[in-house]
Amino acid sequence: MACQSTQALALLVFTLCLSGACIARAETPRIGAEDDWYPYTALRNGRIEGMSADIVRAAFSASETSVELAHYPYSRCMELARSGSLAGCFNTTPDAHIRAEFLLPQEVLFSDDILLWGHAGDAAIDDLDAVRGKRVAVTIGYTYGEYFDSYADIQRIAVRRDINGFRMLQRDRVDYVIAFRGTTDALLRENPDLVGQFKALTRVHRPPLYLTFSRQHPQAAALLRDFDAGMRRIRHDGTYQQILTNWQLSDGQSSVHGSTLQERHNDKTESP
Repeated sequence: MACQSTQALALLVFTLCLSGACIARAETPRIGAEDDWYPYTALRNGRIEGMSADIVRAAFSASETSVELAHYPYSRCMELARSGSLAGCFNTTPDAHIRAEFLLPQEVLFSDDILLWGHAGDAAIDDLDAVRGKRVAVTIGYTYGEYFDSYADIQRIAVRRDINGFRMLQRDRVDYVIAFRGTTDALLRENPDLVGQFKALTRVHRPPLYLTFSRQHPQAAALLRDFDAGMRRIRHDGTYQQILTNWQLSDGQSSVHGSTLQERHNDKTESP
């Protein structure tokens, strides 16, 4: 009787596996990629494309790790990673909240300048006090550095996409837009009617951008280790630099020199 019970239990387990209960454990983990941040990551031609998407794929390939990239709006992507529905999400500029809610790898994806954009005829800006009380378009879910994010004396106008902020600036519905250099350059190339209407008034921050990993997903910690190992390999063998070259983008370099508003603010607060 005991032998028959054991055989019956084994048959039940086998049947459950065939029905998908065991197969689910072996599913390829999903990493979220934001769907509208070209040339870094965006849904184009039915596929997730962009420089950071290529970096993520190359890093996991170098560590022989299978992942699936799934596209989402950035705020949705981060929420799914926070809850554990996704193993991770990119591209993230970490702040104290993100560092508490997510796991960050040692390896950075890339860096880019965060710029404050105004009308072509506007004067350069040396301090956020110069825009006190003004309306600044910000993209939902993005962080722009502690100095800007904690600065209380501006009106933040939330927009779904960077292009919406620039359209509002074009129509004088906001006074400024805060946006990354690389994505703004791509946006202007794709919307030639906007070319010549705006200029960068100052560099607010120059953050590293990360693939952040979930604290709730059961595979996230192992994937983080695989990602770091793969990133070190592709940096060493030249693959990383080749990806930058393919996209004709640089890692944290800029044609504008000098410190950012964030750096000048930090210098002031750290001075005796």
